[in-house]
Amino acid sequence: MIYLVATARAKPGHEDALRASLESLIAPTLREAGCVQYDLHEEVEAPGAFLFYEIWESQSHLDAHAASDHLRTHQARAAGWLDDNRLIFLRKHG
Repeated sequence: MIYLVATARAKPGHEDALRASLESLIAPTLREAGCVQYDLHEEVEAPGAFLFYEIWESQSHLDAHAASDHLRTHQARAAGWLDDNRLIFLRKHG
């Protein structure tokens, strides 16, 4: 399994646009092969700061997601709205 946290912080004034674009990724991503979990969260005290918690069956499934039309469309659309974004890969213990 691949465990991943993807963060995105909107530039001031772009919070709603980024939120809508991120929300548009949920349904098509959940239909992708190998997607186990894909949950979008927003910080309560920092609107416009988003976090996806993702679980993928394998790296090849995650690679296919990274190449998907819906993710590439989002990335092109949101490029000017982002103040910061990160990918954090996790190792599960226990």
